Amino acid sequence: MQKTLYDQHMHSSFSYDADRENTLEVIVDTAVGRGIAGIAVTDHFDPLWPDEKEASVLDVPAYEAALFLAETAAAGRIRFAKGIELGLIPGEALEICEKTVSAYPYDFVIAAIHSSAAAPVDYPAFLEGRPLKALLEEYYTLMLDSVRAYKNYDVIGHINNIDRYTGSLPGPELYMPYIDEVLRVVVEDGKGLEVNTSAFRRGIGDHGTPTQSTLNRFRELGGEIVTIGSDAHRAADIGAYIEKGEEMLLAAGFEYFTVFSGRRPGFFKL
Repeated sequence: MQKTLYDQHMHSSFSYDADRENTLEVIVDTAVGRGIAGIAVTDHFDPLWPDEKEASVLDVPAYEAALFLAETAAAGRIRFAKGIELGLIPGEALEICEKTVSAYPYDFVIAAIHSSAAAPVDYPAFLEGRPLKALLEEYYTLMLDSVRAYKNYDVIGHINNIDRYTGSLPGPELYMPYIDEVLRVVVEDGKGLEVNTSAFRRGIGDHGTPTQSTLNRFRELGGEIVTIGSDAHRAADIGAYIEKGEEMLLAAGFEYFTVFSGRRPGFFKL
């Protein structure tokens, strides 16, 4: 029997860093052609993005109108979720996120850390000349301060995103003290954690996004909501390594993965 696959994180041409040819129509056609049962399009919304030369700008009204049309066109072909990925920065950016998310009937909202107030986390201005521990401390402090203040999201996306850019991968003894605090807030708030399968094509492989130890700890703390997404920015990566994400969930003791509709979680057996 063929497995039912859902990909709950991908980016269309509305995202500044996505393939210009990866339109919503292309996404739906590609996913249908690959036998994927459901998708969530989650384009970037990064208010107060600090780089004016390469701005992360989302045309929110155009995006929301296009999502509605794509959802209508996809009916009967694939389960289509209207999503958004928020770039959280403590302070005013959270207020902008709240206004944006509250004004439209999104199905699914991912929260993530892409930037500090000064620089994106993958820029030399954030990374260079700093010890690994200092990078982790700032990154996870941004995340902890954000989730303590901001609650209008469904899952934390690619929780250890910083590991893509540090050059050397931290061991659990370095990252778990920070992540543990974040996970406690996420679980207490009834929010979820994303398994982002882009790790398997971005060169950090079995280190995982999240790592297996992070996923295990989320489960130990009582976390129940877990989504899986490819984080595709081009059609070629839609649905990539979703089965690997399922394997990580099973290894952590989960029996279900989560799919959101109307901001409500549905649970599907692995």
